[in-house]
Amino acid sequence: MDHNFSSFWKKTGDKRRFCINHRVRYSDTDRMDMVYHGAYVPMLEAARVDTLREIGWVYSEMESNGILLPVIDLSVKYKVPARYDQVLRIETHIVRPPTAKLEFCFHVYHEQNLLVEANVVLAFVNANTGLPQRAPSGLENALAENGLIHS
Repeated sequence: MDHNFSSFWKKTGDKRRFCINHRVRYSDTDRMDMVYHGAYVPMLEAARVDTLREIGWVYSEMESNGILLPVIDLSVKYKVPARYDQVLRIETHIVRPPTAKLEFCFHVYHEQNLLVEANVVLAFVNANTGLPQRAPSGLENALAENGLIHS
């Protein structure tokens, strides 16, 4: 088993980040031998889905309960390019307690080098009406109990 691809928790004081690893595939790169800027979006999606799953909040279960989570804002700052076959560590936490929105913060590293900083904001939307709604009951507690809410 390649332990480079296991997910894990990183703790600093009372703050925690959930981390996943991603080995850069050839299809992630562009003609300049760097990870194509758009290839980070699926990596961030995998990190946020796995973070919520880790604390017991599974996307498919929320959807079957009538809650959709569309992305309403995405901000990415590229600092250093990632390259083919590097193992990237994507660290995830939540910026503030959820309301009708949920804001994720990501730091993408190769070894100790910070490559990318990103924020993704999702809205909680009622699947039947298409209207925004409050975060589901219990989600804020699960995030807080796991030390994931911090700036």
